[in-house]
Amino acid sequence: MERSPVQLDAPSRPCPNCGQDIDENASACPACGHLFEDARCDRHPEQAATGRCAVCGTAVCAEDDIDGPTHHLCADHHHVVVVDGWAQVYSTSDDLEASLIRDNLRAEGLDAEILSQKDHFSLPTDLGDLSPVRVLVPVWDYETAHGVLAEHMDGDGQVSFEDESAEPG
Repeated sequence: MERSPVQLDAPSRPCPNCGQDIDENASACPACGHLFEDARCDRHPEQAATGRCAVCGTAVCAEDDIDGPTHHLCADHHHVVVVDGWAQVYSTSDDLEASLIRDNLRAEGLDAEILSQKDHFSLPTDLGDLSPVRVLVPVWDYETAHGVLAEHMDGDGQVSFEDESAEPG
């Protein structure tokens, strides 16, 4: 299965499920996992697949399909928050921290955006978990982005992109 977005010069079509522009020959939408041809479930081959996991491409049946029909996720990726073809790879309540994570993911060659649910104008207080600032990557890049962040995770679970080649002081 094609696990990347449509190339600029390739013929494309919109996915009827999510609207993402995809390769016209794709067997499934890389953004939501909607199937365009019959497939069998990878875990239960006797059952028809309802979609492919938008993160890893695993064919899932109705029993295994965690989030369908807006997007399909397998049991291994049911925890991934997906918003319109974008997967949340990091969440914080700090805009600056989110911007730094986004910029470092971009420096690693990954597309990354911020979705902030903070009220930056009328509410001067921080609502913490009630106003998350999410760092999102295209769902097909989730595993790569997650790996990049894991490589930069310190012992306290904080992400740090400090320049390891720089000499102290």
